[in-house]
Amino acid sequence: MESTTLDRPDDSALGVQERLLVAGTAEFVRHGFQGASISTIVAAAQCNVRMVYHYFGNKLGLYRACIARAYRHLRDAEAQADFWNAPPRDAIAELVRFTFDYMLQHPEFQGLMRVENMADGQHVRAVADVNDRAASLFGRMNTVLDQGLRNGDFGQRPDAGALYLSILGLCTIHIANRHTMQVVMGRDLSSPDFLAARREEVVGIILASLQQGAA
Repeated sequence: MESTTLDRPDDSALGVQERLLVAGTAEFVRHGFQGASISTIVAAAQCNVRMVYHYFGNKLGLYRACIARAYRHLRDAEAQADFWNAPPRDAIAELVRFTFDYMLQHPEFQGLMRVENMADGQHVRAVADVNDRAASLFGRMNTVLDQGLRNGDFGQRPDAGALYLSILGLCTIHIANRHTMQVVMGRDLSSPDFLAARREEVVGIILASLQQGAA
């Protein structure tokens, strides 16, 4: 598995601002906004506390910048994916696989979302471009869904946001609840065999839901 932004930053070639975002993300994921320590963040970022105030204004500004960065990285990766012009069934299947892999490889994204949901999402609402970037994703999904309905690949045309919610839920529940469900199921939910089978199972579930009613 590739390294994630939860890793302690040790690349001095990174700019100070980026090192603060990497270190801040790790600290906020571990301890939440209230429990996060600015001194720990600046030590990990190999800078001094003045840089936090210079780039972000304060701790809250850094936290919101970490949220914006997490969403930006996800949306940019989605936009740069090469499956959007594939036939509709293939495009949706690859979107599911992409989402499954991204969430597995970037636990910091789910970590930040968990922290923010515990705060009732009050800070993400202040990040101006989160909704705009999601609209771009839904626009691409709408194009695929419309084409699939027209050519008979899909038997129904769900709302893109609702479909993405289903995809995201199915692609993250085994991660978010891994420790408890490992006990319930009596198996390792992080094993390559489980993850490979689960990935294709989620693809099948989503495609089957879209094909209901197709000729």
